Amino acid sequence: LNAYLTDNALAAQTAYVQQTDNPIRDCQPKGMPNIMEAPYPWEFIREGDDIVLHQEEYDTWRTIHMGTDGPSESEPPSLLGYSAGRWEGDTLVVETTNTNWRHFNTQGIPLSPAVVLVERFTMRPDGSRMDWEMTVADAETFTEPVVLNAHWVWYPDAEVGTYDCLLAAEDQ
Repeated sequence: LNAYLTDNALAAQTAYVQQTDNPIRDCQPKGMPNIMEAPYPWEFIREGDDIVLHQEEYDTWRTIHMGTDGPSESEPPSLLGYSAGRWEGDTLVVETTNTNWRHFNTQGIPLSPAVVLVERFTMRPDGSRMDWEMTVADAETFTEPVVLNAHWVWYPDAEVGTYDCLLAAEDQ
């Protein structure tokens, strides 16, 4: 990943001190894109025209605004930003902007206010797995967009539960 960092981002990562600069120390909630690496259960919930992504970690509720292009001028930046979604066939495409979480990861790579995150969620036809791709575009941090990939396997008995950050930290 360092090969894609701008000089300023590389300098920020080099200056990063894990014990004092870590954005999630003391059980502080994660923002986008970090919250998407959560190993805990999550679910999509339909709310009118919109979709809500409910994640167990930090009891996160992220609204995906369907049919909009982005936030209004008066929308304040937030940890999760503003997510606008659309369907491309069977793939949910979500573009997130307006975030105030300034961390690509918890290892010192920064993000600027101009970051644009584009996710693609695609369920396998048999419903057993969801593939996920996120493209992170931030010219202040990366020399070219960075693409992350993951997948989640469906467990029929899994439920989004109550999250206890202190208990979760003890398990690690």
